Amino acid sequence: MAKAESYNNPDPSPAAKRETVTVRSIILGLLTIFVSTVYMDHYAGNLVKTYFPVAVLIPFVAWILLNTGIRLTVPRLALSRTELIVILGMMWIAGSLPTVGWGLYAVSMVPSPEFFAAPENRMADVVLPLLPKWLFLGNEDPRVTSAYTGLAADESIPWAIWVRPLFWWVVPGVAGVAATLFGSVLFLRQWDETERLAFPMAQFPMDMLDTSPDGIPSVFKERLFWIGFAITGGIILWNIVGYFAISLPRITLFDASNTKVLEVGRYFPPFYMKIQPLLMGLAYLAPTDLLFSIWFYNVINTFKVGMLNRTGFTVGIEGQPAEAGTIAALESHGALCMLVVWSIWVSRAHLTATVQQALGPRDQDDGAPVSFRTAWIGWLFSIGILGGWLYSAGMSLWATALTLTFLFACYFGISKYAAATGFTFIRPSGSKGYGIFRQLFGTTSISPSSHVVSVLLQDNVFFGNTLRTAFPVAVPHIFKMLGDQLRRHKVIIFALLFAYVFGLATSSGSRIFRAYTEGGLNGILVTNDMQRLASAIPFIEGTKIWFFDYQKTGVWLFGAAEAAILTILRTRVAWWPLHPVAVAFPERRYVIALFVVWAAKTLTMKIGGVRGYRRSIPFWYGTVCGYLFGIALSSLVDAIWFPDEGHFVHGF
Repeated sequence: MAKAESYNNPDPSPAAKRETVTVRSIILGLLTIFVSTVYMDHYAGNLVKTYFPVAVLIPFVAWILLNTGIRLTVPRLALSRTELIVILGMMWIAGSLPTVGWGLYAVSMVPSPEFFAAPENRMADVVLPLLPKWLFLGNEDPRVTSAYTGLAADESIPWAIWVRPLFWWVVPGVAGVAATLFGSVLFLRQWDETERLAFPMAQFPMDMLDTSPDGIPSVFKERLFWIGFAITGGIILWNIVGYFAISLPRITLFDASNTKVLEVGRYFPPFYMKIQPLLMGLAYLAPTDLLFSIWFYNVINTFKVGMLNRTGFTVGIEGQPAEAGTIAALESHGALCMLVVWSIWVSRAHLTATVQQALGPRDQDDGAPVSFRTAWIGWLFSIGILGGWLYSAGMSLWATALTLTFLFACYFGISKYAAATGFTFIRPSGSKGYGIFRQLFGTTSISPSSHVVSVLLQDNVFFGNTLRTAFPVAVPHIFKMLGDQLRRHKVIIFALLFAYVFGLATSSGSRIFRAYTEGGLNGILVTNDMQRLASAIPFIEGTKIWFFDYQKTGVWLFGAAEAAILTILRTRVAWWPLHPVAVAFPERRYVIALFVVWAAKTLTMKIGGVRGYRRSIPFWYGTVCGYLFGIALSSLVDAIWFPDEGHFVHGF
């Protein structure tokens, strides 16, 4: 029987001899993206949430099972480990794009400004003159209106009118992915070899891909795996039976976070008692100090916010006070920016070496999968495209520079600390930054068009919601999984970029098809982003003005100083337990789940040591796979028997 310690052994099967990025792996990746996109857009929109969506993991595990069957029956046709990683990588890079990840909001936003403009919301007077025409469709074309009302029986879908606006919305997305690809080339060795980040989201699929000599995945032979599988899969299976036997009591352990709340007091944020097997199974691979820091700090933060609410404490100059929630967000964002600056500082020797190699003879450049020279040029070019897009859309130069800085802090922080923690729900305060710099710097120096573009930037149509934007997390993990073979796989850059573009096309195309055939007003298109534009009108037209606020800036700097002090303590005091990442990424929804994981891992290490910890890993992998099995089965049952209703099985 395979032991947990052997999970990283090479695959001894014949397929291991074909370790390369093949044409068939790319074709199979695209096919998987297409099928899963269409299915999710119709039946399972919530499956795209988180940085490692179950919409990616379910097909990946299905491919492992299918490939195991092929390996046992027709070994010469079996996919190699690298081919399976390529399929996973392509799905991962595009897996968060369908429905509520991006496609729903992009297709909803393109025709909505003129369609929903009315005297009551003053969109026509204030916002429409400032919107870039090349990003939207005008309401004067009846083919645009048909997206809301549906087509007549003799009409065909006007695909051509959507090409221009969607193309220009895709440009910043592709630039962001390219910047992540090239940036990961520059930072991966630092994170992997020098800082030794855990990369739990890479370790899990790699362990799942390890096979014993008989061709069966090693983890499937572990009894603990099936115990974990039975627990989570059994709970969801019980609830599925309850879909039909309605008198059967439902097990609510995995239900939405707001269904299990521990109230601390009237003025205090609640603790959510949600158990999330995917988050917990991957977080078990993270260092215990990170697990402790996240749950412990957020207990303290909950009481801090509660006391601020109870006393009515605010900060801010007269007329623009910040209450407890905003104070906490400013503190956390300052900590995030400090951690990003610190991360670059500790990487200075490595980055200097990459620059020297990029400027030196080409044969001394050992970047992978592309040279450091290509990576630096590609990263700068991608950032230039993104900045040019913002400026062309109407943002001023200084606002563009500030926006790019805050975007870098947001996505660099997500990328690095998701690799460090394995948390699939890690989310920075302040999102993409507009709300923060409006709080700090005010609105007097921001032009009306900069306001409009900034609001569009925060919306889901630009990269998607920060919690559903997978590519900053996916790319470094894909590179980590390819490991030493990454140097030979330059084509992976193009495969991932093409997968992202293909995912954008299929997710938006599926939603356009549904809008015209079912009628967008029947819940197919939404107005979320339009509502945010309408709510920003007072700032856009200048009837509501915020000024530079030294008090809020002080809170932001306090958060940065807090992270700096914690960082120094961790580097100077060996026993110091609190990691500054807890301040930068406050998490209340899953505090209880993370406490359980921390307690379980700590107890296991105390009793069984490192060997006991390694032997316990299959149990947590089993809980993840059982959860995925239950979600997949529930989704299929809903698609067949409850297509218009559905049941909650995965979400926040």
